[in-house]
Amino acid sequence: MNKIKIITILAIFLAVISAVSALPAVLEEVQVDDTILQETTINRLSLERGEDYEVRVRFTALEDINDAEVRVFISGYEYSDIDDIEDKTTVFDAEENVTYVKKLNILIPDDVDKDDYKLRVIISDRYNDELTANYNLKLDVPRNSLKITDVVFNPANAVRSGSALLTTVRVENKGEKEQNDVRVTVNIPGLGISSTEYIDEIDNGDEEEETEEIFLRIPKCAKSGNYDVDIEVEYSQRKYKVTEKETITVLEDETCKEDTPKTTITLGNQMQNVIAGQTATFPITVTNAGRTSKTFIVTIPSADWATITITPTSTLVVPAGQTQTVFANVQVSKDTPQGAHSLTATVSSGDTVQELTLTTTVQQTKSSARAIFETILIVLVVLLVILGIIIGIAHLRNKEDAETYY
Repeated sequence: MNKIKIITILAIFLAVISAVSALPAVLEEVQVDDTILQETTINRLSLERGEDYEVRVRFTALEDINDAEVRVFISGYEYSDIDDIEDKTTVFDAEENVTYVKKLNILIPDDVDKDDYKLRVIISDRYNDELTANYNLKLDVPRNSLKITDVVFNPANAVRSGSALLTTVRVENKGEKEQNDVRVTVNIPGLGISSTEYIDEIDNGDEEEETEEIFLRIPKCAKSGNYDVDIEVEYSQRKYKVTEKETITVLEDETCKEDTPKTTITLGNQMQNVIAGQTATFPITVTNAGRTSKTFIVTIPSADWATITITPTSTLVVPAGQTQTVFANVQVSKDTPQGAHSLTATVSSGDTVQELTLTTTVQQTKSSARAIFETILIVLVVLLVILGIIIGIAHLRNKEDAETYY
């Protein structure tokens, strides 16, 4: 009876053994960052924190394998429940006598402890025992490495235009070397402002951190909206740098609203009197009472009775709070008929357009008959003067002759 029980137990055990077998595959090679790993060696491959590494796993299937997957991972990371150091393939089928190479990536966190670890490689399917291999690693720290761990704004997230923004930047030393004269820059490109401060020293102890406070003044009347804030930390004689990008909201300053016009355009003289062939000059003055510079364009259509020029330029860039003047020169043709002639000058800046009327009154030159008469009159006067001189000389000679006779 006991023999029968023993035989039965052995049969069940053999059935279980035959039902659960090893995965029919051979793990041929594992590479990390193009370095071949050896499972039995005592040597360790050094990997640096904060880096991403490619892991290549090559294996050959001895039989058809369904629903297989390859997984690589490193155990012992403090925060593995939040962010594992691992990667795995999607499920795939492997055919008998075919060699496969699977490429995976593992990111070594920059806060993992500096220590010895093992890279674990597992090839498995749904039911068979997995094929495993372990390789020695040493997780090390880079020689020079800083990290921006936090950026805090005061006021937080939103600041009114014209006010000060305090930016606190926290920098952590993740490398082996102590860092001196660390340059911290906060820049808001959309507002054209930036500021720089220096951290004298960040020790190379375990996770040493320093903070720097930087003030920026938001321009008064800056346009409301969201702006990118670029934070840059330069170290090791500014040969290395790390950057972060944040966003700040700028609120409108209510005192910047104006009810009065921001631009005044005036014409110095609306009417000029000229003789045909001469030039009439009209000064046009533009005053920008706003808080930003503006560009103005002056245009005058051509006319068949005059040649028109604008000096010194037809395009004005007027800074905030300043005034500039241009001159519209209307050179009247010699054959222009007498009377008033009008032109329309247009001054535009964006959607703002203002028209000015320039009136030139042409007066004719003196008539030719009158000019001839005046010339003849002048000649007659000259002749009379000459005649008077001749008569005077003749009278003087007659008087001298009479005195001699007596």
